[in-house]
Amino acid sequence: MSDKRKLILECAEALLVSEGDCAFSMQTIADSVGISKGAIYLHFRSKEDLLLAVFQSQTNNLLEKITTVLKNATLTPDEKLRQQIRFQHEDLQQYQAMFNLLLQEESLSLNHSLLMFYQEFRLTWLTLQVGFLREKYGDQIQRWETDLAMTLDGIIANYLSLSVVEGIDFDTEKLVNWVVSCLDSICTQLPKHGLPPVLTERDLPSLKEIEAKKQQLQQQQVQQAFSQLKNKAQKLKLSEPKRKIVEHTLTLLENQLQNNNPDTILLRALIAGLRDYRGLNNERQLLAERLDVEVV
Repeated sequence: MSDKRKLILECAEALLVSEGDCAFSMQTIADSVGISKGAIYLHFRSKEDLLLAVFQSQTNNLLEKITTVLKNATLTPDEKLRQQIRFQHEDLQQYQAMFNLLLQEESLSLNHSLLMFYQEFRLTWLTLQVGFLREKYGDQIQRWETDLAMTLDGIIANYLSLSVVEGIDFDTEKLVNWVVSCLDSICTQLPKHGLPPVLTERDLPSLKEIEAKKQQLQQQQVQQAFSQLKNKAQKLKLSEPKRKIVEHTLTLLENQLQNNNPDTILLRALIAGLRDYRGLNNERQLLAERLDVEVV
């Protein structure tokens, strides 16, 4: 990630946390970074692209924190479950602006990247919830673990919305005791009644399936970025020797992109070879970002 792209992302995150979703505009972020609004589009193709990068950064931080609780060997299973409920009620409030943006109609013109991001995050989060439940209640809940994770997540989400949206204040420990008591009762009674589960892990997309879709989408985005670069290059007014150099560079780039294991060093060098053609700067930047290679 380039230094300027990293700075834009950090400023966008900081604005989202400090000012809320109402402050999340490309102009506000540009002013905060000290660049023009148009300069942001050299690093993020659209507001949705920037939103996606912010969501990924914040959720990675969130998942890292909750995973630390799950792996904490000094806590008992009951303490881990209680600690993660506290975390959701108290710490997740700082991420509310992110969730507000994710649920706004503008964001949910959900392009495929945002949709897959949400699916992957949702599944990873659900898997972590199952981990907490398994540690405390053992194999007796295995048949219903997906439903129980959904139930746990739903209860906390509703209480969280009361705190954040309605401004209703209540004691965190009362919530923790209530949720754990409900889970204790449910998990004790389920094996006795033998109710069929509503959902199992087979009903949800696997991380492997989501990753395959992400790779397919990335390939499509790379091809689109290359097509834009190629089309723009064809419109440049160049001398014949320079045109041949550009065409040869594009041919080498295309050959690499069609390779299942492209040489990233060569890709970087080929994209860098087009830097003297100012009319290609935006398209060159976009292709490099899609390939996750440094622009030089």
